[in-house]
Amino acid sequence: MAMLAGLRFIINTSLFKNNKIGEEHELSLSNGKIPVLLYTPSKKEKGLIISLTGFSMHGYQDKRIAVVNNTFVKLGYRVITPKIDTIDALLIHPSGIDEVKEVINKITADTLLNPNKFRPAVFAPSFTAGIAALAIAEMPVNTVSSFCLLGGFCDFETTIQFALTNEKNVDDYGMHVLMKNFLKYEVGNNPALEALIHTALEDNGLKRQVPLLPNLLAQTDAATVELYKKLRFNTEYRSEVIMRAWTKIPDFAIWKDRLDLSKHAHKISCPVTIIHGKDDNVIPSSESKLLYSLLKNKNPNIHLEVSNLLDHGDMKVGVKIFSEVTNLAKAFNCFMDYIK
Repeated sequence: MAMLAGLRFIINTSLFKNNKIGEEHELSLSNGKIPVLLYTPSKKEKGLIISLTGFSMHGYQDKRIAVVNNTFVKLGYRVITPKIDTIDALLIHPSGIDEVKEVINKITADTLLNPNKFRPAVFAPSFTAGIAALAIAEMPVNTVSSFCLLGGFCDFETTIQFALTNEKNVDDYGMHVLMKNFLKYEVGNNPALEALIHTALEDNGLKRQVPLLPNLLAQTDAATVELYKKLRFNTEYRSEVIMRAWTKIPDFAIWKDRLDLSKHAHKISCPVTIIHGKDDNVIPSSESKLLYSLLKNKNPNIHLEVSNLLDHGDMKVGVKIFSEVTNLAKAFNCFMDYIK
């Protein structure tokens, strides 16, 4: 049955979740060692998946990616989630592309982590999916066997503009990530403002039952509090300030070119599965549609699934699950079909 593995993937990631963290190992890079989490199946291994986390406060130990990894293990795959420093620090920077490239190469060559000498597949969600796609685009042909993007971006500038202005998104986590990364280029060094932004990120990302931001706001000078609230609640002002900050980054032309996947997508030659929630309020599904349009005439093994079952990467269980689960299962199956 063509979609059986994909169906098992959906069932295990939505109904029978196993969020146990993998076994920690070390990977040697050019600038030192990083931790990686290794998940190994008990039966014969079908292939290797390098599974990357999104921009999460929990970093590479995020239990949501552990659920995904343990599901892939059930299906017979060895899975490795590395700690990517820029991603764990919630930093958007071209150096993240270089980090991902080096990690893929080093894991592939590591005889302990990849004893069967598999050509790895890559699974990546959200902003990290775009970073991983840019890394794969810069790597030699046949480095990666299969690539799955879940809710990723294509045109970076359009994506951040959407995240800053979409008033339908009640979750302000992505907005604060962008403020953390770019605001300093417009307002300069402001430790008090940075502390407010970081605390808001932690309150949201760590799901604190008692948020720490209200107390910190009460202890912060009035001018900084006013600026923070204006950035947080005034959509037009926030978008204007941060988009202006984006253009003031040192080496902006280099950043703009390297982070624009729409310019580099044609260089991705491995099979690509693109999955996106139709009503994603953080990164719009139009980004995946754009990526698909850029790839479909260059690469024969491209699959796009825009699903009503997903929001920003998370499964939505409801009436529609019965009518659409087949298509989503086929998409995940497509990713796994090419893993070698």
